[in-house]
Amino acid sequence: MLQQSGKDFTSRLFKKFGKVLLQDSTTLRLPQVLSTVFPGNHSRGEQKAVARIQSTLDIKAMKFIHFSLGAFTQNDQSASGSIVAKVRKGDLVIRDLGYFAIASFEKLIKVKAYFLSRLRYGVMITDGQGKPILLKDLLKHKHGVDRWVYIGSEKKVWVRLVMIPVPAGQAAEKIRKAKQDRDARLNHNKEYYQWLRFNVYITTVDKDVWTVYEVYKAYRIRWQIEIIFKSWKTGFNLQHILHEGCTNEHRVKVTIFLMLLFICLFMQKIYVRYKMVIERETTKRISLLKLSLYVNNNMKEIIAIPDKVLKEIITLHCCYDKRSDRINMTHLYQQHKN
Repeated sequence: MLQQSGKDFTSRLFKKFGKVLLQDSTTLRLPQVLSTVFPGNHSRGEQKAVARIQSTLDIKAMKFIHFSLGAFTQNDQSASGSIVAKVRKGDLVIRDLGYFAIASFEKLIKVKAYFLSRLRYGVMITDGQGKPILLKDLLKHKHGVDRWVYIGSEKKVWVRLVMIPVPAGQAAEKIRKAKQDRDARLNHNKEYYQWLRFNVYITTVDKDVWTVYEVYKAYRIRWQIEIIFKSWKTGFNLQHILHEGCTNEHRVKVTIFLMLLFICLFMQKIYVRYKMVIERETTKRISLLKLSLYVNNNMKEIIAIPDKVLKEIITLHCCYDKRSDRINMTHLYQQHKN
């Protein structure tokens, strides 16, 4: 069923690549009795029960190619290497800092796949001759940095380093939040606060494919999966379905996987299908969150009403409102469409 999809959402931004994979995870709170099966975080001396769903989404086809269900304690970094089995030469992987692992980047390069990630603060950076590049020197470049470097100490990976200055207001807010952080494990020195004045990315996509601005644009696409996770929990009430009465391990697992199966069908049979038609005929763009809410609340009607009527309802009630103060993720992606 995952293989059934409509036309790819091809765009100029991603036309050089095969699959464009977003890897991310989301968590679900479970009844306390399941804490031994799904060990979570500790709160007030008590271990909570929390499940973690690892997922990989092909953004070009808007279809999931992988799900795995585990415990909260099975973090993103431990799952960073699992993507390698799913990529082929020419594919692109976009992930956040939770998956940052030099060994994983090395494996992606080995299979000739591309990646885009943020750079973790404090990682060693060296030039082509192996000479250390001091972060304080990079931070002096007020207009940003775009150069190829090695990252890592024991294992070194050749990547394109892109540092883009953050608008003053955003930088001030990031610094304010960092100063309120009391986590002793974080190194909040003056250099770190300077670091927060930049968006810092690493990629293996060359300058002749992406400009600096396109690196920034491409990474913003990663937030599409955050919107999808929100549609699971808010639109389809996945968290609410797993109520305190769900104390049987097998019932919980079956419920989650059945919901994920339904969501895959929803994405391909409703979202992708009507998205293409409505955008072509009206230039309106479907809101995934609005559509998931509508489908969840009107399942019987959706099954019964004619296709034409459903399209009209989605167009009227499930599309983004036009706004001048910000851009939605679908619009951002479609700006680069051929």
